[in-house]
Amino acid sequence: MYLCTKKQMGIRWFTVIVILIAAVITVIVVLRGNEDKREFTEKLEEDIRCCRMLTYRDSFYDYTVNYPSFFEQVPDSLLDEPGSSLFRYWDNWVQIEMSARVLPLSAVQQHADTFIDSGQLRINGSPIPDYLFHAKYIRKHKLWMVLMLTYPESCSQAVSRLINEVESWKGVE
Repeated sequence: MYLCTKKQMGIRWFTVIVILIAAVITVIVVLRGNEDKREFTEKLEEDIRCCRMLTYRDSFYDYTVNYPSFFEQVPDSLLDEPGSSLFRYWDNWVQIEMSARVLPLSAVQQHADTFIDSGQLRINGSPIPDYLFHAKYIRKHKLWMVLMLTYPESCSQAVSRLINEVESWKGVE
């Protein structure tokens, strides 16, 4: 019968521990080498391009909005205006929002049934530096249904799919 001495047991445990530490270090090195080194806007563009779109339906005005599945939907109860909806994304100091609202016809004087407006984002008349908006207005009876996308200028390419969503928006399906 073979009996291990304390010295032999100590060497075996030491060997097992060294092997485990080496394995953990190897895993860490391999995983760190696979980090995505692309710019944030490139990652965001891929996320938007490849994500599943969800559909929101406003039950009062009966309009629909498609928005990315990773956007947060702000509960209707937190919005002041009836018929409003808001979907937003916030990460890496970037905020992107898709919002829909309904305005009285007199609020926007326009002779067309639909039109698109875009440019620098302004809130209460004050420009918001480096932020843009892209909006589509659709006339429905005596109302304007509006879908607006707001985003940082640096993310213009990344949100191109969402700009297409705004431009192709029909309001009521």
